[in-house]
Amino acid sequence: MNVATDSIATHDVARTVSKPPPEAGWSGGFCDLRVEHGFVPLDVDGALPPELEGTFYRNGPGRFGVAGERYRHWFDGDGAVSAVRMTGGKAFGAAKLVRTAGMLREQQAGRRLFGSYDTPMARPLREIFLGDTKNPANTSVLLWQSRLFATCEAGKPYEVSTDDLSTVGETDLGGAIGAAFSAHPHYVPQRRCTYNFGIRRGRKSSVDVYALPDDGAARRITTFTVDGTRMNHDFAVSERHAVFVFAPAFLSLPALLFGKGPTSGAKWRPERGAEIVVVPLDDPEKIIRFTIDACMLEHSVNAFEEGGKVYVDYIHYASPEGLEGFARGLVRGRIDAPLANEVRRLVIDPTRRTAVSETLLDRRVELPRVADRVVGARHRFVYYAGFTAKRPDSHFDAVVKHDLDTGAISTYAPGRDQYPSEAVFVARPGAAREDDGWLLTLVYDAVADASRLDVLDARRIDERPVASCRFEQPIPLGFHGLWAPAAA
Repeated sequence: MNVATDSIATHDVARTVSKPPPEAGWSGGFCDLRVEHGFVPLDVDGALPPELEGTFYRNGPGRFGVAGERYRHWFDGDGAVSAVRMTGGKAFGAAKLVRTAGMLREQQAGRRLFGSYDTPMARPLREIFLGDTKNPANTSVLLWQSRLFATCEAGKPYEVSTDDLSTVGETDLGGAIGAAFSAHPHYVPQRRCTYNFGIRRGRKSSVDVYALPDDGAARRITTFTVDGTRMNHDFAVSERHAVFVFAPAFLSLPALLFGKGPTSGAKWRPERGAEIVVVPLDDPEKIIRFTIDACMLEHSVNAFEEGGKVYVDYIHYASPEGLEGFARGLVRGRIDAPLANEVRRLVIDPTRRTAVSETLLDRRVELPRVADRVVGARHRFVYYAGFTAKRPDSHFDAVVKHDLDTGAISTYAPGRDQYPSEAVFVARPGAAREDDGWLLTLVYDAVADASRLDVLDARRIDERPVASCRFEQPIPLGFHGLWAPAAA
């Protein structure tokens, strides 16, 4: 493993913003990344397990505005990948912006040139009709064939160097990827393949489905269409099927032309219902589709198959407002409404084209993860970012573990003004039990105004971390990550 370290240097991107009003402790997590650096030694409290040899990567916004103008939404920020590399009981941290073409163009112009998730378009005609848009590369990370990519559904993946997190550039993976590549690829170990999709928007939206095998070239396996100009953030993959749930949210061209952000200007049409599209992975042209009651799947938990049925566990929203009431004000230091969702299981009968749902967890949680080895198969344990309060008025302040077999809930609450993020599970080598391993969660400490990676024993998450790896600066609150084990 390469553990060469880098000197810390202030980044050269114009730091003209971005700090929200200090109305809440968590608001410090919505400030621009202060310093960019490659891998440097981190102080470690406790003792890192000797089996933890590898690198934790995470993506999220690293810059919340340009030229004095603050973006309108958490999901609009320019991406930054952070990492903690562990070897020999030591830790090395890195954090760098993803230098996308759009971000560099705005930096050179000295003004905002693009809209995003809910920041209005700066040049609507050019952005809509000529496709001159920005890919912020700000949502997740993909590791494929030893290459690391920052992903966001606004464009193609951006390759990032595993040596120092420097930006290599946007890629179509050898010509396989079209206009877009979703932020949520799913690796199915039984098939030794990663699956993903991308949406090309128009009066009908075209959905390209991709396969990225462990060995061999990436390829598009099918394309289907859905009515209207649509957005879709995530999907689910079982051993034999990919499942999409298209919420009845339609982008509005007039709203975009008259200064609305894409999300706030979208039309929610519950009478249309949510469209289920099931793609058989071994015969992807034989697509199955039908409609259920209106809902929104923001993140899937996992999918599996039994008895000819496909089971999809997911974060269920009755409408986009259940998410947006919580998320839209965060960059301005406020929460308009508590997160309004629950965890449900969708039981799909592909033959009969029917689906029924049941509630698995009536609790406000997000950013779900399961152990990598059970993706596409029946799972027992799920890990979420959640809250300690029943009606939370803060950002996520807890990690929640749910045992589906017993119904037991356990919680890691790091304390007042401490804000953990998505928890990534790392299995202990040779583990027989699904939760035998560690959870890695990046925590923003508002008191110290700095971040740390907490390493939890996944079997007993309510206990103190076994180790904490401390950055000397805050890493902005972000989204999704992964664990890359060291090469043998």
